[in-house]
Parts: sequence; structure tokens; C-alpha cells
Amino acid sequence: MHKKTINLNPLQWRANTQALWLSFLGPVIFIAGYFAFRGVAPFGDNTILTVDLGQQYIDFIAYLKDSLLQDPSRLLYSFSKGLGGNFYSDGAYYLFSPFNLLLLPFSKTGLPLGIFLVTILRYGLASLSMAWALRLMRWQNGFALSAFGSIYALSGWMLVNQLNVIWIDVVILLPLIVAFLERYLAGYSYWPYILLLSLAFICNYYMTYMAGLFLIFYFLWRLTWEPYSFYERLKLAGKFIFSSLMGIGLSTFVWLPTAMTLHNSKGQHFWENVKNVFDNTPVDLITKFFPGAFNFKQIETGLPNIFVGSLILILCWYFFTTKNVRWPTRIMGVVVTAFFVVSMLYQPLNVVWHGFSFPVWYPYRFSFVFIFWLIWLSASVWSPKIEFSKFQVISLAGLAIAAIGWIIYRIDQYEYLNLYQIGLGATIFTLILIGLTQIHKHPWWIAVIGLLVGIDMIINSVLTLNHLSYLSNSEYQTVVKTIQKNIDTLPHKSNDFYRVTKNFQRTKDDPMQFGYAGGSVFTSMLENQQSDLMATFGQPEGDNYIAYGGGTLISDSLLGMRYLLRLDQTTNQQIPSAMFNDNRYDAQENYKMISQQQGIQVTKNKNALPLIFASDPTVLNFKTHNDDPIKNQSDLWQSLLGSEDKAFQNINFSGAQAENLMTPETVTGAFLSKNNQKKNASLTLYYQKQASGPTYLTLGTALNSDNLELQVDGQIIYPIPAHRHTMIYTLPDNGQVGDQHQIKLILKTNTVWLQNVSLYAMRQDIWDKQAKQLQKQGIKYQTVKSNDIKGTINVPKGENVLMSTIPYSKNWSVSIDGREVNTVKVAGNFLGAVVSSGDHRIEYEYKVPLLHEGLFISIGFMIFLLGMSWSESSKRRHSLHE
Repeated sequence: MHKKTINLNPLQWRANTQALWLSFLGPVIFIAGYFAFRGVAPFGDNTILTVDLGQQYIDFIAYLKDSLLQDPSRLLYSFSKGLGGNFYSDGAYYLFSPFNLLLLPFSKTGLPLGIFLVTILRYGLASLSMAWALRLMRWQNGFALSAFGSIYALSGWMLVNQLNVIWIDVVILLPLIVAFLERYLAGYSYWPYILLLSLAFICNYYMTYMAGLFLIFYFLWRLTWEPYSFYERLKLAGKFIFSSLMGIGLSTFVWLPTAMTLHNSKGQHFWENVKNVFDNTPVDLITKFFPGAFNFKQIETGLPNIFVGSLILILCWYFFTTKNVRWPTRIMGVVVTAFFVVSMLYQPLNVVWHGFSFPVWYPYRFSFVFIFWLIWLSASVWSPKIEFSKFQVISLAGLAIAAIGWIIYRIDQYEYLNLYQIGLGATIFTLILIGLTQIHKHPWWIAVIGLLVGIDMIINSVLTLNHLSYLSNSEYQTVVKTIQKNIDTLPHKSNDFYRVTKNFQRTKDDPMQFGYAGGSVFTSMLENQQSDLMATFGQPEGDNYIAYGGGTLISDSLLGMRYLLRLDQTTNQQIPSAMFNDNRYDAQENYKMISQQQGIQVTKNKNALPLIFASDPTVLNFKTHNDDPIKNQSDLWQSLLGSEDKAFQNINFSGAQAENLMTPETVTGAFLSKNNQKKNASLTLYYQKQASGPTYLTLGTALNSDNLELQVDGQIIYPIPAHRHTMIYTLPDNGQVGDQHQIKLILKTNTVWLQNVSLYAMRQDIWDKQAKQLQKQGIKYQTVKSNDIKGTINVPKGENVLMSTIPYSKNWSVSIDGREVNTVKVAGNFLGAVVSSGDHRIEYEYKVPLLHEGLFISIGFMIFLLGMSWSESSKRRHSLHE
């Protein structure tokens, strides 16, 4: 008896096996070759990092790596997420992909290479998934599998969104989800469909929500395949609903806690600003079917990237017009297709697809299901023996000519498209259409069509990817090494807590990348109150980011910013100047430098408060003032000890000098208008150094980098960042009392409104005295974890509010001397509690909302399914007559 051996010769494999391997390797080799040509490491000094991949995702991946190896509790709650927030929901959106585990062996500086390798792997798996699904459907075999798989992997959506690695897993899984749904409906096991749907929800609930909506419409179309009776349709619907609910149920531990977080943060913005309008026209969508119909602006506010190549468009027309497909199936196919198209035109439907909230950049994210739909329809009718009727050819050619003619007529409306691309697309379309009309007569046209399809996809890929620019590998490594080297000089104790701020940033997610508690973050899962707090304190913020970098001595101390990494622009040679964001003049004389490496000074704020401290009950009455950050900081600081002493005082400009402008009598609220619009104009304001302390300038939202440039003492300072509320600038405070400084406002537009332009001096003696008092009333840490903080505290008489700078959440519990007490919201943002005077043991514990409930529900669904499988197995079947 001979032992069976494994055949390792690919040339002797079955055609389908060869095709599946080609489906995987084809896109992998092409994409790897393209990026090698672009000089991506290890082939050059570029990376694959661009836009959010380089400014956000890589930082989250670094955070995942550190958390798994050092403190997994940071995956539940993180003080690197701004001032602190639920991180489980961020993980569900950004990090729960199994592919991220492949990145754990890579160092922080090696992560760009790891992400590059995983990205090309994802391309291959997307192609393989489609090919395998079509084989499971028995619709295609041989190298047609490779063709349809490669078209799917190199579609317009995939190319443009390769940088959104967090979404790609669901795109990979979708063909298999549909194929195994079909197998279940045909009588096979429900397990593959249920597990794949559950896995998709775990990888990224957001994209799976879109895929889930698609499945509903797909199933409605599926019901038209055969002349089912009402009972048969009901039975199929029952199977679809049951198995889908099971898949959703198994993943409850992911989506239920996340849904609660979304409800408590972004939920209030559902349907905000939605208009009953059509944003695009059908012809606009047709332009996206031409090769390379894309530019960088399309990422921000463009049209859906739905390129699938000419073959798919022609085969879809064949599907809708052939009598070989049942007319109810064709009609329902048209209805479903029309609904998808209208969804990409009509704003309210677009918002529904995006979870009832406008997407920030990357519009029409759901269009991947439209691409899948077109390819799926095409694959269902393709055959090497396909025959087109004269009507099909003439009608399609007529529609194509009319569409192309109209697009050429309006070519000025489409900055991402030119006549060369239109000619190229039209030529390939025509040649493929001719080939399809001759294929039943001359089989060699199959090879020609295959070649044309490959050319079509490759040209689009190259033209599309050429519009993206990528981060330099050497710059990334240099910056990361430099920052990490300075962060490593800070103390790392298990019984201590402090926050760190910087006057520069690689990204807003630097605290994630380098694992420290900070005050900046960029995440789609940002709690609204963190944005509100930064607006209150005069720092840049938005719906999905906060950027604490240019604070005051008061806000630094209040928020526990014990260390400031200050970039010295005179000696720095490692950090690009574009990453600089504030001089922090106020810290130069007030923070002690403890080390200096590679142009970065690590300075210590001796007056930084602990995370938790006792304060006066007056703080419970504090109310914020809109667009008055200095007053907010002053009043809050004053109320912590119930003091009458104000920390800031308003000061006047000592003089003003205008160029090509009328000198305003009052600076704040003045309207500046050029005398001669063809000449430069500026207003120079003078102020004197005060004996009390540092000087600060406030700027209203009407002032931005588009209409104003700031110079301080003749030096150009960083561009005014985007801000939705009045923000604070630090100003030079060196020299002797009474020394004069100047602020030059250079107009970039003809008129400027000096909204909330005011000058303040901080009373340094108040800050120093009160900070030391509050420090004495602070927690003495015993253990510090991200979601569990224990320590002791001595509460002076009359200081009966246990204040913290933890962002308020109902999911934090506070225990005093082993007994849980009610929490209160302090200053509209912070977590507090009322406590009696004396010595106390305190514990702060965070629990992810509905996580335990979600786990129990998921386990319950799994037990139910296992029980069903056990009871339905052939070994357990029996009858009453046995």
C-alpha cells in the first residue's frame, strides 16, 4: 500500500486550485511591485503611511502592542485618550482586527513595514475571498475566478481606502458571508455564515452595519431566483432572520458596549444638518467608472470611488437585459441597484448608510457593497460561451455614447477627470464589448478580454495610487525615536500618575503612540464632553479630536500636566518645524528643565496637581462662560479653594500702529479694513511685561490662518490652528518689568474682525500659593491602573468635595473607606464626590458599560447554538418507535 503524497508542483494542480492561488498572488505581487517602484521601505525611504493611517491608526496599533504587553486594562479605559475615556469602544472600531496581532512582533519604528506587509496581504485575501465565494456558488471556475477576484481587490473603493486598514476586513469577509448564507439556504450548516457574520461585527461593527443593510436587500433579491411558494419564501426568510440574529448575538460583547458609548456621545448628533437634497447626479457617478477618476480632494468631499472596470459594467447590462435570467430576478435586480445608486445621490439615505451620522472625510464609505453587488451580478452570468444580442449591444453602445458625450460637454465640472482618461476608458470598453460579441465565434477572444481586463485594472490602480503621497520612513523613524527617548527619561512607577504635554506633535495621538497620559487625541469615538472641556479652556477641539498643547500655567497645573516637552527650535534638528505648535513662553521661567536631548527640553511643573484632591464646595457652583477661556480657568481655579483672589487680570495694550488701515480706538471687537486692497496691511499692538506673571492673548473664532498671520516680537509663530471657540496664545514674557513687546497682525484678506482679541496677565503668586495648598490635599497613590485607582487622602475641614480631573462618566464608581458613594459632575466635566473631613481610603473603579451583559448574552447565544447542533446531530435523532 502506497502512502498518498502531497503534490507540490503547481503546474499539476487542478485548474481551480491554480486559479485560487493566482487570485491571491496576483494582487499581492502587483501591489507589492507598485510600492516597490514608489520606493516604499524596504525598497526605499517611503512608507505606506498616508492621511489617517499615518496620523491615527499607526498610533492606535502601537498602543495596542504596549497595552497587551504591559497593562491590558488600558484597553478598557485609557488616560492616553485625551484626559481619559472609555477605550473599549475605540478598540471595537480601530483595533479588533485579527490582522493587528501580526503586527505585534514589529517595533514602533518597524510598524510602517509591518503595516505595508499586512496591507498587501489584505489585497490578496480580498481577491481570494471573492474567488472562493464564486467557486462555492458554482458560478465560475478556472481562471475566471482569478479575474473576478482581482477586480474586487483592485476596485476603486479598495485602492482609495487601503489606508483605512480598519475597514478592509469586512470587505474581505463579505463575499464569504454571502456565499455561506447561500449554502445555508440550500440546506447546508448555518455555522459558517453565523461565525463569519459574527467575526465581521467583531472586526469592525461600523462597516458590518453597512454590510448588514446590504444583506437585507440582497435577500429580497434572492427570493426572486425561483418561483417559490409563499410558504417556501417564509421558510427562507425565517432561516435568514434566525442565522443573522445568531451572528449578531454572538458578537453582542462588542457592539452592545459600543452602542452605549455612541449613544452617550455622538447619539445626540443623529440627523444633525441633514438636508432633503440630492448631492449628486447619476452622470456624476458614471464619471467614476473611468480609469483614474480620482484626486486627493475626493477623499475629503468627493464622489464614491466605484471603479470596477469595463467588463463588469457590460456584464451587468447583460444581466438586466438577457432572457436567460428570470424576469422577476432582473426586475428586483434593477430595483436594488437603483436603490444603491439613489443612496449615493440622496443625502438622507447616505446618512442612514453611515449610521445616521455624516462621515468626516471618506464619503460614501458604504459603496463597497455596491461594488460587490455589481461584480456578483456579473459573475452570475459570465460564461466563455456568452452571446450578446444586437439589441443588447446597440442599446449599451448608445447609452455609453450619450453618457460620454454629456461628460465631455461638462468636463470642466470634473477636476479629477480629463479627456485622456475618458478616451482610455472608452477604448477599453469598446474593445471588450467587441470581444464579447465575438467570443462564441472565436474563443481566443477570451485571452484578449482577460488581457484587457488586466490592463484596465492596472491603469486605474496606478493612476489612483499616484494621487496619494506617503510619509518618509526616515522622518517617521527619527521623530518616533527622538520623542520616545525623551519620554523614557520620565519616571515610571506603579503608584504614581501624571500627565504630559508638548509644544509640538507628530500627531494628535502621540499619547497613544508613546503610552503616556496626555490631553490630546484624534478618534472617531471621542466623548463630547472632552471637546466641551477643551473649548472651555481655550484649546483647539472638534467632534473627533482635542489638542491640548498651548495651555496656561493654571490649566497645566489643574489638569496635572507635570511634565512639558518643549521643543527648542534653535537646537532642534530632529523634529520638523511643521510639528511645532506653541512656544509656551510662560513655561520658560517657571518650569524646571530636568533633561535635554536632541533639541527637546523635558521640563517639570512643580505645581501640577494630583489626579484626585480635596477642594472647596464652592466648585460645585462653578458655571462655564461661552468663549471666555481665561475667565473659565480663573474662576474654576479660584473656586477650588473658595478664594476671592483672581488668578488672571485683564490688561490693556500700551499702543497700536496701523499700516494701510485705520487704527482702531478699541482693539477687541474692531473691524479692520484695508485702505488700499492691493497693498499689504497690518496692525501692530504693543504690550508691557507685567510684574504679576506670564501674558496671554485670546483670539476668537473669526480669526484663523486663512485671514491672519501672527508675528510676536518680529518672529513668525505657528499658523493659527482650526478652532471653534476662543483660544489662548502664550506670549513672550522675558526681560524686565515694563519692557515692551509687540504683536503684529498681518491681514491675508481685505477685512478682518478682531473677535475676542484680548490681553491678560496671570498672577503668578496666586498660582504658586494655591497650587501648593491643593497639592497637600491630594491623593497619596497606592496602586494606579487605567481603570482602578487606589490611595489615601486627608480632607481638611471645609474642603468636602473630592475633586478629580477624570472626565465625568456614570461608569466610574467611587468608594470611600470601602463604601461606594454617589458621584457628582463638577464644572460640567469632571468626576467628583462629596466626602467628610479626615483621613480616608479611596478607590476609583471604571467598568465598561454593558460589557459584562454583552459577554453573558454572547455566551448565551453560543450555548444555544451548541445545544441546537447537539440536538440536531444525526447521532441524537430518534423516533418514538426505537
